[in-house]
Amino acid sequence: MVKNPIVNQRGSALVVTLSVLVLLSLIGISAVVTSNTDIGISGNEKRSKQTFYVAEAGLERAVNEYIITNFMDENVAPMVDMYSWLEDAVDSTLYDEVTLGNNCRYTVQIASVTDPGTTAPFIDCRDVEVTAIGDYEDNTERTAITATVRVGILPSGVFDYAYFINHFGWWAGFPSGGATANGNVRANGHFDVLSGYFEGNGNPGLNPFNGDIANSGGVFAGGYAFPSSGSRYEGMSYFAENRHSYAGVDNSAWDPATIPMPNLNDPGDADSDGNVQELNPYYVQLARGELGGNAGKVGIDTNGNGTLQDSEILFRGAWGDSTGENGNVVLSGTASKPIIIDGPVVIRGDLVIKGYVKGQGAFYVGRNTYIARTVQYSNPPSARPVYEYGVDDPADYADEVNDWIEANASKDLVSFQTRENVVLADYTKSTWTRYITNPGGWLRDYRNDGSEDVGIDGIFGNQTSSSNPYGGSSKERDGYWTVELLNNSTGERVEADLTISSGAVTIPSGFTVVPGSGEDVDGDGSYDRAYTYSNFQLAASWIPANYLNCPTSSSENTFSKFADSKVGRIDGTIYTNHALAGCFYNNSNVNGALVARNEAMIVYGSAITLNHDERLTKWGSGAMDYSMYLSRVKGVATVAWEQE
Repeated sequence: MVKNPIVNQRGSALVVTLSVLVLLSLIGISAVVTSNTDIGISGNEKRSKQTFYVAEAGLERAVNEYIITNFMDENVAPMVDMYSWLEDAVDSTLYDEVTLGNNCRYTVQIASVTDPGTTAPFIDCRDVEVTAIGDYEDNTERTAITATVRVGILPSGVFDYAYFINHFGWWAGFPSGGATANGNVRANGHFDVLSGYFEGNGNPGLNPFNGDIANSGGVFAGGYAFPSSGSRYEGMSYFAENRHSYAGVDNSAWDPATIPMPNLNDPGDADSDGNVQELNPYYVQLARGELGGNAGKVGIDTNGNGTLQDSEILFRGAWGDSTGENGNVVLSGTASKPIIIDGPVVIRGDLVIKGYVKGQGAFYVGRNTYIARTVQYSNPPSARPVYEYGVDDPADYADEVNDWIEANASKDLVSFQTRENVVLADYTKSTWTRYITNPGGWLRDYRNDGSEDVGIDGIFGNQTSSSNPYGGSSKERDGYWTVELLNNSTGERVEADLTISSGAVTIPSGFTVVPGSGEDVDGDGSYDRAYTYSNFQLAASWIPANYLNCPTSSSENTFSKFADSKVGRIDGTIYTNHALAGCFYNNSNVNGALVARNEAMIVYGSAITLNHDERLTKWGSGAMDYSMYLSRVKGVATVAWEQE
């Protein structure tokens, strides 16, 4: 039914038009409201993103500027007390409402510090929970980020190599097949086969965190491996994919261009004895059994029964700490009466050693180690598996190595962790000095200079250049010792150029050198000049009053009589962040690892073979933990991260 129908069409059209206009108006109002809502949502998202990035920036600042910087500084976090400063900072605000960008600010706190226990690859560690909050003005938007940062101590990666140099790695003059390394080799600087040939038979490298195959192994250089054509390389290192040149650039956090060397010094005077030129007290505590485990001990198996009786022990823990102890030790073992070591021991001064050695342990040496003649194991491990590149499957080879480690777990393993220099053979011979310390000797070469004017990267040469590799990097050879100084009053750090004059520098009053910063290569907080002959001489005359177990027979009553002009074999792991220098016989062997800052090893002949002891690597599985026999480094890793 239609009541009062409209007859006038124009009127009808007008009503329709008005209806459409009303509809369009409603649509327009809706559109405006929707647009305003979208703008509001867009603004919220923008502010949310801003607060996220601001919180992230505050977190990064806290981790890098506060946690890492202080944890790595021996003045703040000495190895004997690494965590108390962090534990004291729990619930404290590191940065309070710091303005960043437009209308944003961040606040960062340390929420907790907990002990997760032994967590590979760390030996001892703490988990630091850090919370960062990013705010927009008037608290209209807020983002919270929490990260767990693990700080601790772990074995250094330098022992994963048969030959590791914290400088310029060089080989020269060997005929084809003469110089052989069974195991990976590495230099933090350039690696250069200057002349002749070098045969590198490496093995696949593993990711230290998950154990996955990371690379094919071979030759590694923080700068470049020369010659780049590979013309002087043999074995697997002949192939370009097995020569790894980082050119000064990290591949990743766990695959850096340079691997840090352990610091055996006590630059922060952690034991408060007023002496910073000494072995870090952390290793003294380790040797005394104060960090878990038993105190180490060493002696001579005089009755030849293969075990160390109480009457045969020369000392336990450390030698040179108590009144009447001269700090220097002479050890000589034979096949029937070997030296026996059990655990880590500390020798405050010089260690002189030769002959047969048995057991598992480490000599932490406060000054120099003298390998006077051949040093060899009484119960050596079997021959290590050799990786046949292009034939062996890397995963299968890793399993083979793990089997080898377990089968040789109880065989002899000894390391010489030395704070100063490692001297091979009789340094008093003219044949020794001629090629090492005299003018024209290898430690006088500018490429092998031991002085600490090598640039703020701490490595000789320009690591980023393949065309001018031995040119200087930033601050290198400029006559200044460039380091960070800590203001003892304010706690602020500043980079400083200290003038080198007559082989020394003056540190401004009220400041302390940040150990290991800039050009402080060995991390002792003191400037080191170029090597001289005196660096390799014994610190005390060769008499029983100056050395524990010093021989008195006429055949060995001088060091020159006790030592040989050359060394034929070394079983063991050698570490120093100074010089490894001396002479080898032809066809010599080193079974373990050679790690040094500079090296001047002269082979009188045409052949030397380095066999890496794979028990030193971080392969993952293995019957025993050998980390207590190797000097350690501090490490930091982010293990958890979440946005609230």
